[in-house]
Amino acid sequence: MTDDFIFDLMKKFNDSSIVDFEFTRDGSKIVLKKKEGCVEKEIYTSVPGVQGGQPLVSGGADGFSSKGSTASVPAESKKDKKESKSESKLSGDVIKSPIVGTFYRSPSPDSPAYVQKGAKIKKGDPICIIEAMKMMNTFNAEYDFEVLDILVENGDLVEFDQPLFSVKKL
Repeated sequence: MTDDFIFDLMKKFNDSSIVDFEFTRDGSKIVLKKKEGCVEKEIYTSVPGVQGGQPLVSGGADGFSSKGSTASVPAESKKDKKESKSESKLSGDVIKSPIVGTFYRSPSPDSPAYVQKGAKIKKGDPICIIEAMKMMNTFNAEYDFEVLDILVENGDLVEFDQPLFSVKKL
């Protein structure tokens, strides 16, 4: 199973009215479940050599959020800071994260960022990279726009459907 296959499966499940789904291939098992009214979702997996039955991903109705060990976070969590920063800067149209992963503004640490505040971006131009499961996923502009604000920092963990850029369509 490839990462793209799993992410596609998660998105299709999330967008559907199906509340319970199991998929097995080559000894690996994916179980997708939505709890009462799609308020909460959990994804379980059983892969040979990995402790099974543990939730890998869970979240609210708006999408999935990663559930795993991270460095200790002070009383005001990093997530709370990101949400308040994102909410305060939302103006114009918003480009949201299509997947859970680590956000990068450039293809490498030595390269310039794909987009800057105030830049005019053409349809098809790369706008960011989101690393998910050791895969670098480059995302391109779906339409022409001007960047009003960049709502996340380079290296931040982002959730599905989290606002990344505030833009003005051209």
